[in-house]
Amino acid sequence: MKSIRPLTRYCWLLSIFLTLLPLRSAMADTLLIAAGAGYKRPVSELSAVFEKKTGTRVEQIYGHMGAVLSQAKQGGHVAVVFGDLAYLEKAEGIAFAGFLPLGKGRLVVAWPKGLELKSPEDLADARFGRIAVADTKSAIYGIAATEFLQRSGLEAKTRERLRIVSTVPQVSAYLISGEVDAGFINLTEALALKEKLGGYQEIDEKLYTPIRIVAGVIKGFESRTTVEALRQFLDTAEARAILDKYGL
Repeated sequence: MKSIRPLTRYCWLLSIFLTLLPLRSAMADTLLIAAGAGYKRPVSELSAVFEKKTGTRVEQIYGHMGAVLSQAKQGGHVAVVFGDLAYLEKAEGIAFAGFLPLGKGRLVVAWPKGLELKSPEDLADARFGRIAVADTKSAIYGIAATEFLQRSGLEAKTRERLRIVSTVPQVSAYLISGEVDAGFINLTEALALKEKLGGYQEIDEKLYTPIRIVAGVIKGFESRTTVEALRQFLDTAEARAILDKYGL
């Protein structure tokens, strides 16, 4: 095999560099974020506006919070995770450089069309035979619903009627289809789906641990220009208006 002459080798390396340069630039202008499925709507809207204002491409991952964090740990490319502060702080195997406050999460109990629940205490009534709850171990609002049932004295009366699913959007789907008689979701979901639901009522915030929604910046990404741009955007009145619209 003939060796490559010095000048030819230089031109060859330069052509590879010029080929990869746009790819590196595209990667530098891409931000990968992740969030619990229950916050897909506000995070998607925030991402769309942020993309339009900055030209930064935002790739998004949504799902069960446990799966989201697992993917963030394994992939090494997720820069920001949107979720509950208390849950993110306890996450094992993943370090955060800081948290950007977004708002307060609110638990509600909702019901399908054709039924009516005058107060959360009505869940003790046997006519609410199927009550949907998101994962009670790792879903923010599944945990909050469990706390509410315990603190309100409704746990023993509803235990056999609970239907555990993975995420808040799954609870919403069952409510809309009428497959359950009531379900615990967040105010963000309830506001977005109010035309498809029979109604909803907010749960007394004293009956569950406060839910502080944040954007957690994963350690190692805090100095990225895209992350700094996102931080600045989340601090604007425009971003705040979006969060307010979704009850945060």
